[in-house]
Amino acid sequence: MSSTCSYKLFPVVSGGSKDEKVSCTLYDMKNEQIIVAGNSTSEDYAPAANNHAFVYAVDFDGNWKWGKFFYNVSYAVSTISGCHMDANNETVVLG
Repeated sequence: MSSTCSYKLFPVVSGGSKDEKVSCTLYDMKNEQIIVAGNSTSEDYAPAANNHAFVYAVDFDGNWKWGKFFYNVSYAVSTISGCHMDANNETVVLG
Protein backbone atom coordinates (compact mmCIF):
# COMPACT_ATOMS: atom_id res chain seq x y z
CA MET A 1 0.00 0.00 0.00
CA SER A 2 1.41 3.42 -0.92
CA SER A 3 1.89 6.12 1.72
CA THR A 4 -0.94 8.12 0.11
CA CYS A 5 -3.34 5.19 0.43
CA SER A 6 -2.37 4.42 4.01
CA TYR A 7 -2.83 8.10 4.94
CA LYS A 8 -6.36 8.05 3.55
CA LEU A 9 -7.16 4.81 5.40
CA PHE A 10 -7.43 6.66 8.74
CA PRO A 11 -6.79 10.37 8.17
CA VAL A 12 -5.63 11.55 11.58
CA VAL A 13 -2.48 13.55 12.09
CA SER A 14 -1.80 15.07 15.49
CA GLY A 15 1.37 16.72 16.66
CA GLY A 16 3.84 19.46 15.93
CA SER A 17 7.32 19.99 14.59
CA LYS A 18 9.21 18.37 17.50
CA ASP A 19 8.43 15.30 19.61
CA GLU A 20 5.13 13.85 20.78
CA LYS A 21 5.08 10.69 22.87
CA VAL A 22 1.90 8.67 23.24
CA SER A 23 1.79 6.89 26.58
CA CYS A 24 -1.70 5.49 26.39
CA THR A 25 -4.47 4.76 23.92
CA LEU A 26 -7.96 3.67 24.98
CA TYR A 27 -11.13 2.60 23.25
CA ASP A 28 -14.19 4.37 24.72
CA MET A 29 -17.06 1.99 23.88
CA LYS A 30 -19.77 4.23 25.32
CA ASN A 31 -18.87 7.26 23.18
CA GLU A 32 -17.29 5.26 20.33
CA GLN A 33 -14.05 7.21 20.49
CA ILE A 34 -10.35 6.49 20.55
CA ILE A 35 -8.61 8.41 23.36
CA VAL A 36 -4.90 9.21 23.03
CA ALA A 37 -2.70 10.74 25.76
CA GLY A 38 0.96 11.61 26.22
CA ASN A 39 3.31 14.59 26.10
CA SER A 40 4.59 17.12 23.58
CA THR A 41 7.68 19.31 23.23
CA SER A 42 6.39 21.09 20.10
CA GLU A 43 5.65 24.80 20.53
CA ASP A 44 3.35 24.61 17.50
CA TYR A 45 1.26 21.87 19.18
CA ALA A 46 1.42 22.84 22.86
CA PRO A 47 1.94 26.41 24.13
CA ALA A 48 5.76 26.25 24.46
CA ALA A 49 8.78 24.05 23.72
CA ASN A 50 8.97 22.45 27.17
CA ASN A 51 7.03 19.26 28.04
CA HIS A 52 3.23 19.56 28.17
CA ALA A 53 0.73 16.77 28.69
CA PHE A 54 -2.12 16.24 26.21
CA VAL A 55 -5.25 14.11 25.81
CA TYR A 56 -7.51 13.98 22.77
CA ALA A 57 -10.26 11.84 21.24
CA VAL A 58 -11.19 10.96 17.68
CA ASP A 59 -14.14 8.98 16.38
CA PHE A 60 -13.90 5.91 14.13
CA ASP A 61 -14.00 8.07 11.00
CA GLY A 62 -10.95 10.02 12.16
CA ASN A 63 -12.90 13.14 13.15
CA TRP A 64 -11.43 15.18 16.01
CA LYS A 65 -13.94 15.12 18.91
CA TRP A 66 -12.11 16.96 21.69
CA GLY A 67 -8.64 17.73 22.98
CA LYS A 68 -6.89 19.22 26.00
CA PHE A 69 -3.32 20.18 26.78
CA PHE A 70 -2.09 20.84 30.29
CA TYR A 71 -0.02 24.00 30.63
CA ASN A 72 3.19 23.00 32.40
CA VAL A 73 3.90 26.17 34.42
CA SER A 74 1.85 26.77 37.59
CA TYR A 75 0.47 23.24 37.62
CA ALA A 76 3.32 21.05 36.48
CA VAL A 77 1.71 18.38 34.33
CA SER A 78 4.45 17.54 31.87
CA THR A 79 3.26 14.13 30.71
CA ILE A 80 0.48 11.58 30.93
CA SER A 81 2.05 8.46 32.40
CA GLY A 82 -0.91 6.14 32.01
CA CYS A 83 -4.65 5.77 31.75
CA HIS A 84 -7.36 3.29 32.57
CA MET A 85 -11.01 2.77 31.68
CA ASP A 86 -13.11 1.01 34.31
CA ALA A 87 -16.16 -1.25 33.90
CA ASN A 88 -18.46 1.81 34.07
CA ASN A 89 -16.64 3.38 31.10
CA GLU A 90 -15.08 6.09 33.26
CA THR A 91 -11.60 7.18 32.22
CA VAL A 92 -8.78 7.92 34.65
CA VAL A 93 -5.70 9.68 33.26
CA LEU A 94 -2.55 9.83 35.40
CA GLY A 95 -0.16 12.74 35.02
